[in-house]
Amino acid sequence: MTEKIFPTDTVVATILYPFTGLVAGTPVLVRKLMAPQRERRAEATALKGKQDEIAALAAEATEAAFARRLAAEPDAAKRAAMLQAQEAAQVTARQVELERAKADRKAKRGKLGDAAGAAALLLIVGGPLVWSLVGPWIRPAIGLLIGGWWIAALIHAPSRVKAPEATREDVDEGVDAPATDADQEQPEPSYATLSPDQLVAAVERMVAIRALSDGGAGKVHLSEVLASLQRHGLYNRLDARDFGAVARAAGLPFERGLRVKGKGVSVGLTAAALRDYLGYTPRLPPEMVTDHTSATAV
Repeated sequence: MTEKIFPTDTVVATILYPFTGLVAGTPVLVRKLMAPQRERRAEATALKGKQDEIAALAAEATEAAFARRLAAEPDAAKRAAMLQAQEAAQVTARQVELERAKADRKAKRGKLGDAAGAAALLLIVGGPLVWSLVGPWIRPAIGLLIGGWWIAALIHAPSRVKAPEATREDVDEGVDAPATDADQEQPEPSYATLSPDQLVAAVERMVAIRALSDGGAGKVHLSEVLASLQRHGLYNRLDARDFGAVARAAGLPFERGLRVKGKGVSVGLTAAALRDYLGYTPRLPPEMVTDHTSATAV
């Protein structure tokens, strides 16, 4: 099968793809570039929440201990003195906290002022020299940056092309056929899916069947799995990208850059990876086990 340069079906869509791909791929590229920063912010937020929780538990334990000491003190005058001392300690701690926050803000402003002054001095003193050296390269650099971003956005643009149907009949046998001929003749009116365990079992059969013909490697593209399932009325509303999320949620150990003879390179599964995931070698469907054993015996 020949791979298409642009994942489009019509001539008009192909002509417009440099623009539509840029619009569709830019948000994806921005999210991917910002993902590490979002992860760091989420981690910092979780750490701050944990610290606040520990501090709240410590404060609660201190309050409980003080309440027990206060209840154990029989002298009313001493109890009043203890309460006054507790309030004074709380006020002092709050004042210290505010002073520390103020000092931190002042230090930050000082650092920003120093950095701004150094930048202004560097700009005034070395600006002309830097511009004379870098100026001629700014316009080409901007052009390269825009072109690189355009290409990256086209690469990350979501594909709307349905996964191509697999041509090997042996992969189809990994999914149970519909129960009756009437069901085969009538289109599926509803959106049918498999449970995660059923999906793993279906993929196990496909990989085991493919392993019979490719020397035990059992290499199957994810698009072949989807095409086989869709021919039996399953996942009809999904494309290859959406089905990849379903397969990932089911825990399937698919690999990127998997080469299947005659089908190019794409995301897929292998017998070795599936064996490590399942804990045993992928098994053929029961009916094929019987047929395969009989053929081997003959």
